Order: sequence, then C-alpha cells, then structure tokens
Amino acid sequence: MNLDEIFTFENIYNAHKKCRLSKSHKREVIDFEVNLSININKIIDEMKTKKYKIGKYKTFYIYEPKERLIEALPYKDRVIVRCFCDNSILPKIDKKLIYDNAACRKGKGTMFALKRLEYFLKKEYAKEKNNNIYYLK
Repeated sequence: MNLDEIFTFENIYNAHKKCRLSKSHKREVIDFEVNLSININKIIDEMKTKKYKIGKYKTFYIYEPKERLIEALPYKDRVIVRCFCDNSILPKIDKKLIYDNAACRKGKGTMFALKRLEYFLKKEYAKEKNNNIYYLK
C-alpha cells in the first residue's frame, strides 16, 4: 500500500473524526475544523510532495492520579498518525494478534474482554475446585 492509498480525503476525514472524540472543545481541533477541507487537502499535498514535517510536541504536567509529564503532538499530526495506523499498520497487525487480545480492535472492547476473562476464570475454577486463581490485569 502506498501513501496515495493511505492518505485519501476519506481516510484523513475518518481519522479526524476519531481524533476529535472528547476533544471537540479544544482550540486546535476547532481551528482544524473551521477550514476542514483545506486542511485535509493540505495534508494530502504534503504527503504527495513529501514535504510533511512533524510539529513540535506540546509538553505539560497532569497531577491525577499522580504527577506525569505529557508530551502531545499537534492536532494535525495526531490526525496523520491515526490515518496511517488505521489504514496501514492495524490491518497488518490485526491478523497476527491472538483472538483474546481486545485492545483497540474492531468488534472487540471492554465487554468482549470481560466475557473472555469470565470464561477463563470459570474454566480454571472448574479445574482447580477452589478460589486460588490469579490473573494479571
């Protein structure tokens, strides 16, 4: 798969919709959305001409649940990374993951993972006949 197939208008738009979830009130998301089609076409052009350069990370601290330094890419870069991952990396990796891996996979989520855990715990309980069962979360 080449860059022209990955960075299409539709793929970038879909990546933008995923990136803006819970962030639509942020200034950089609003700015990107104001000129949405221009910004998407600019990304396509930068990829085609190989002139794309990653932006500077924004650093800040959060204090809940503990103090941590966060380094975040600019919104445009997050859209590009999301587009690339969704359309290039994930389709290749997904086939190689074990069935029970539910992290960030289409059709699998928290409920899938909980049901699988319950299945394995019941299976282990039936085999051991006691509650001395441990698992790593």
